[in-house]
Amino acid sequence: MKPSFRAVMYLLFFSLLTCQFTMALAAPNAYQTIIVTGEKIDRSVHATPSSVAVTTDQSISDQGMTTLFDIVDRTPNLVADGNRTTFSIRGIDAFNVSGAGDGALATVYLDGAALPRLALSTGPLDLYDIAQVEIFRGPQSTVQGRNALAGAVIIRTADPTYDWTGRARVMMTGEDEGRRAGAALGGPLIDQEVAFRLAGELSRADGFIRNVTTGRSADPRASQTLRGKLLVTPRAVPGLHIVANFMHDDHRQGTFYTEFDPPFTPGDRISTADVADKKHVSTKIASLAIRQDVASGITLNSISSYGDILFRSVSDADRSAQIGQVSHIRDRTRNFQQEFRFNVTKERLDAVAGLFYLNERRDYNFQADQNLGLVRLGVDGQLRRLGLPQAAIDSVLGLYGGVVPVRNGLTQFTRTENYAAFADVTYRLGDRLSVRAALRYDREAQRLDAIQTASIYRSLPDATTIPFASLVPIVNQLNGLLRGLVSGANNVSPRRKVSYGALLPKLGVTYDVASGTAVSLMIQRGYRAGGSGLNQQRATAYDFGPEYTTNYELGLRSEWLNKRITINANVYRTDWQDQQVLIELTPGSAFDTQVGNIGRSRLYGLEVEAQGRISHWLSAYAGLGYSHTKFRDFAASKSLVQNIQGHEFSRAPRWTGSAGVHFVHPAGWTANLNLNWRSAYYQSVITQRERDIPGRLLAHAKIGWQGRHLGAFFTARNIFNVQKPNQFFDDVDGRRRGTLNDPRIFGLMLEGRL
Repeated sequence: MKPSFRAVMYLLFFSLLTCQFTMALAAPNAYQTIIVTGEKIDRSVHATPSSVAVTTDQSISDQGMTTLFDIVDRTPNLVADGNRTTFSIRGIDAFNVSGAGDGALATVYLDGAALPRLALSTGPLDLYDIAQVEIFRGPQSTVQGRNALAGAVIIRTADPTYDWTGRARVMMTGEDEGRRAGAALGGPLIDQEVAFRLAGELSRADGFIRNVTTGRSADPRASQTLRGKLLVTPRAVPGLHIVANFMHDDHRQGTFYTEFDPPFTPGDRISTADVADKKHVSTKIASLAIRQDVASGITLNSISSYGDILFRSVSDADRSAQIGQVSHIRDRTRNFQQEFRFNVTKERLDAVAGLFYLNERRDYNFQADQNLGLVRLGVDGQLRRLGLPQAAIDSVLGLYGGVVPVRNGLTQFTRTENYAAFADVTYRLGDRLSVRAALRYDREAQRLDAIQTASIYRSLPDATTIPFASLVPIVNQLNGLLRGLVSGANNVSPRRKVSYGALLPKLGVTYDVASGTAVSLMIQRGYRAGGSGLNQQRATAYDFGPEYTTNYELGLRSEWLNKRITINANVYRTDWQDQQVLIELTPGSAFDTQVGNIGRSRLYGLEVEAQGRISHWLSAYAGLGYSHTKFRDFAASKSLVQNIQGHEFSRAPRWTGSAGVHFVHPAGWTANLNLNWRSAYYQSVITQRERDIPGRLLAHAKIGWQGRHLGAFFTARNIFNVQKPNQFFDDVDGRRRGTLNDPRIFGLMLEGRL
């Protein structure tokens, strides 16, 4: 049998075994009810028809997870990319599936503030003192609005309470020389009126990649996070609840990529760059949540947030030992969000209506000296159209070393305003039947200013010195072509303003088949706004329109043996229209491109998740996801775009799964073992001769002792030391580079609590 088939069989067997033990040995105590908040109405998981995976603070602690991507790896139908800078939900990348589009397709919210794309590469995604993480699979456009076509991730940090609470943790791992230290403390300032919580964490790691050019670590990591929260519930204003939050986070990261070609192997984890990669994200987020209880079951809510996220990087433009190529990026995003909500929770009615406003400013600056490959610029194709034989083309390109040395810069200023009004109503018609209707009107306006500069910073081949007379006119012509090409890339684009509006409905019905078992059917529309872009080669701006999905979903929620077992499932189909696709205006050119609404796709699949308490001491969970994606057709001529009709999305494995058991002895001994698996997938939407990223099964464990105030644990990640490529590519210098999953890591953890 193939390894991927064996892996899914292991997981299915583990799931069935878990269910059998659960049925036979279920203990008298049930699972604690988990409340889902991401749909703006507090509901239990059982009462939430949307496909949502919830990870609590207890699960984070039990499994020793440290970042959001640990949760992604353990969630069916979610996959992290190779360098853990993005992820896909049901096969849809959080930002794009075909290299196109301006906004995100799935958004990460931290205490109500949306994180920009570059914050995910080296940003505030650590899980220390996190209360809950909710991952919604499927469109959330009706309640979340823009950038939630694929789903949404809701991260909520721990709130203050009027009881004194505190915790501390120290972690040490061997293979990457990792160190983490965190602490949190909270309690009352004025009894039952004002409380606070402070939390912070520091981390350092040397990483796994060695730079043989500089003789240093190529992927060091460092972070520091500080959060403060204030809770106010004044007696003078009954029903008033205020939470103020501020967070400052600083993350630094080296390179992601290792050499795959001889004389190195991927497992050597070697970098040859002459300039050390340095990525630095500084995040400041402030939020204010105000809730006023107007009457029984009726509340008014105001949520305000401001975020200032600055990304800076210095990197080797060609990732080789060749001196002289370096790129700099400075990307700052500032956004203000305001939402007003009116919530009603009555015996037969759950409803929310609200208004939303977003003002976002993004300032992006890129500067680089780099050798652009003539093939990537499409020069070989242009020479071929002149009638030159391949041998002559190769000779000409060889005179240039296959590259043209370009110093280029790009400055973009993007301003986005988003207005929305939304309502979501669930009404119970009787004891068994509920209907749900939701609608959002979303209006977005964007403004783009762009300045691009380009120049050739080293001399091109001199035709008079070429010994082959037949090549002289060709070299002269090519020099003129390259100078004209680079000169034409200089431009100050006029300010472009675009605006889009969308109605985003959602309809659903839920029927209680039996006590603890409900079936739901939902239909909803997903949406991503259009925008403006810049063709780098032609230095011309362009606009593109919004894209939409229609999502059909059938959900099952079931509880068994007095809620000691839960089995939940969702089956879905998504039709995607007006898909934003990257078009090559010059075939073979990686820079003469722009975005057009020419794609149409279809997705379908399922998620099944079960958990249960086998005994007072032992609990277990298992989950399985299936996702099938396909580009169906394109409206553009195939001479203008790579033909990917019939292809699957990149980073979209058909199968994903996870399973785990957790043991707690009354004497304090604890053990957790968990597995996560994914099948092979394509890393490109264009080349799909074989699934080039292999499937893999990873196992992790946390074993130790937890007393009333102190705990000590041994951790093991990737127990069987599985090391497989997560991605690879042919770089600008012709060498293959990529990323591997982390090797086996052993660690020690000490915890304390009040």
